[in-house]
Amino acid sequence: MKKMKQLIKTLRWVGAIAVLLTLIVSPDAFAEAGASYAMATFITTSITWAGKENLDYFLRPMFIGQSPWETQGVRIIPNVQSTMKLNYFGTVSKILKAYAKGFNAASGTTYTQRDLTVVRMKAEAADDALDFYQTVFEQGLRKDDWNNLDGTFLKNIIIELYRNAVRSDVFRQFWLNDTNKETVTSGVIDGSADVDYNAFQGMWDRLIDNAATSPSDTQIFRHTVEDGAVAEVNTVTLTGTSGTANVTVGGVNYLATFNTSLNQTHADFVALHAAALALRGITLTGTTTAIFTSAVPGQPIPDPTVTNVTGDLAGANVDTTPNTAPSALAAGESEDIFLALYQGADKVLKSVPKNQKVLLVSDLVLENYITYLESLGTERAHMLLEDGMEFYTYRGIRIIAPGWDVHLEADFPHASGTLYAYPHRVIYTSLDNLVLGMDALSQFNETKMWYNEDEEENRFRTKMVLGTQYVHNKLVAVAY
Repeated sequence: MKKMKQLIKTLRWVGAIAVLLTLIVSPDAFAEAGASYAMATFITTSITWAGKENLDYFLRPMFIGQSPWETQGVRIIPNVQSTMKLNYFGTVSKILKAYAKGFNAASGTTYTQRDLTVVRMKAEAADDALDFYQTVFEQGLRKDDWNNLDGTFLKNIIIELYRNAVRSDVFRQFWLNDTNKETVTSGVIDGSADVDYNAFQGMWDRLIDNAATSPSDTQIFRHTVEDGAVAEVNTVTLTGTSGTANVTVGGVNYLATFNTSLNQTHADFVALHAAALALRGITLTGTTTAIFTSAVPGQPIPDPTVTNVTGDLAGANVDTTPNTAPSALAAGESEDIFLALYQGADKVLKSVPKNQKVLLVSDLVLENYITYLESLGTERAHMLLEDGMEFYTYRGIRIIAPGWDVHLEADFPHASGTLYAYPHRVIYTSLDNLVLGMDALSQFNETKMWYNEDEEENRFRTKMVLGTQYVHNKLVAVAY
């Protein structure tokens, strides 16, 4: 069955101790509590929520809560049907001049538009209530229909697990989606599309695409974290006098065709395939050989292999430069990263009040910063209590670790036991600059939960639209 089964198995152990304690206190207490909970639950039969009703009962509770990423640094726009223009007006100044007869208008404000485009998404899950059979939850099953969770307190548990799964996926895809992402096998890309990440462009991919250490007026300032990573390089040398050969890179064949000379053949191969490989994070160059270089230092790439197809064209690969994974931050290096962003950010971001800005960081960066503060004995001096939550701060700016690391570790290329590429990440931004777009009010946006009589399983489906964008490049700076 599905991922839901794994969640249920975990739940069994989490709830087992509490349930057993209840049984020890009173043999009938469990059944009474279950009956009472079933009566109090708002789910007693199959339901359908659509449009605003789905927003109020299913989606809103996911996005309005105590989780830092939901309330700090990310703005949710709930009414994007396909594409919305995000508008940003620059400041107006220097319009007051010495009097002169006539109308002499000063230049107006700068006006920037950025498109927020959303795509249709769907989540589905199914569960067999017999997964609870012969567990501590067995007494919560119906006696008249073992498989059906309707009318039981167990259904609320499953709904909460399902809601949390959707919530986790929205978070993961908002930050880390990449429309060109491939699945990872043995630490490298394998040529197959990663459907868990490729539906729309995520925020990190969007920011990296437009970041530069010396940004233009439309680019984002980037501070490069010196983590010791070295890009992997592979060099393919073709041999022969005629025919064709496949150069296979991570499950994808790239055809080489002999043309006049081997040098010309290499040049033709590079010209033909460089763009396609660039989308996979591999830079292809060379004239006398074909040089494959990882576009991201510290991110390993598959070793190319050469297979003859026609004639005698063949070749071999040499691992010119092995991949060197990123290293851990030096003591106190996180503070250096914060300072570089603070000083290097555009003056527009600098002018935003401290309580309207945030530093979003990877877990490794936050841990390094905490250790640094502890070494100085100033940890408590850099804490902020807000709405019952404690935040670390840098120069009065809140620091939040959303939790990117677990997904980067699990789903992105890296050798076992090493750090993944760009592990030390920071986004310095104003609170409303990063945007999650949804169409939470349309009838397409829908959550259904029902019991399927034919398959004897409880089914769940949510449809929504999602998209990401940032409002203005001058209101954000990044480090990686």
